[in-house]
Amino acid sequence: MHEIGGYLSGKCFSDDFAYQPQIIGHHQPRGDLLTARVAGRRVLHVGFADHVPLIARRVADGSWLHARLTRSASVCEGIDIDAGAVTTARGLGFNNVHVLDVFSSDAAAQLARWEMDLVLVPDVIEHLPDPAAFLRRLASCLPRAEFVVTVPNALSLRNAVHAVQGVERVNTDHRSWFSPFTLLKVLADAGLQCDGLHGCPVSAASTFKGKALRAAVKMRPIWSDVLLAEAKAVL
Repeated sequence: MHEIGGYLSGKCFSDDFAYQPQIIGHHQPRGDLLTARVAGRRVLHVGFADHVPLIARRVADGSWLHARLTRSASVCEGIDIDAGAVTTARGLGFNNVHVLDVFSSDAAAQLARWEMDLVLVPDVIEHLPDPAAFLRRLASCLPRAEFVVTVPNALSLRNAVHAVQGVERVNTDHRSWFSPFTLLKVLADAGLQCDGLHGCPVSAASTFKGKALRAAVKMRPIWSDVLLAEAKAVL
C-alpha cells in the first residue's frame, strides 16, 4: 500500500495512474469471511440493521449478519440510525443493538465505554453522502481499534458482464461505487491507513453462471464482488 501513499495523500497526481492492487482473494462468501474475522473479538458492528423487511426472514434462515457476528465475537454491539430496525431486532431477541448517530455529542463517550478492538463497517459507506467524514468520526472515537471496511466492487466481473448487456444492477440506496484505489483514497481521507486489501464473493455460487464467474475471479481477485480493507488510524 505504501508505494501509492503520495497519490492517496494528494502530494502526487496523475490523470492516468496505472494502479495494480495487491488483492488477497478468498473463496468464502462475504458473510463467512466476516464471521471468521470477528471470532473472539470485541466488535462494533456499524450499520447492523439491513433493510427492515428482511431482518426477520434472514434471522429465520440463519443468514442475518448481525446474528452470525454475535455468535462468533466475544462481544458484539450493533449501532444504526434506524430506530425501526433496532425495535425489530430487539423484538427478535437481540439486545445488543442500539440507535446511535456517530456524529451525536454523546457518541464518543458511548463508544469509548464499550472498549471495542474491532470496528466492522460492512457495506455501509456506499450508502453515505460523505463516507470519509463518517469513517473519520469513527476513527476519532476509536483511534486504537482495527477497522474492517467492505464495499461492493465497481470492477467486479459480475458488473462487467452486466455492463456488456447494457445494464447496471444496483441497490437503489447506493450513492457511489468503489474501486480498489478509490476505497483506499477514502480511507486515507478519513485518517485510516490500509494494511491489507482482500476480495471475496458476495454469496456462494449456486448456478452454472455463478460458478463460472467464481472460477474466473480466482485468476483475477480484482474482479471480486466485494472488497475488504483492513485499516488502522494514523496516530
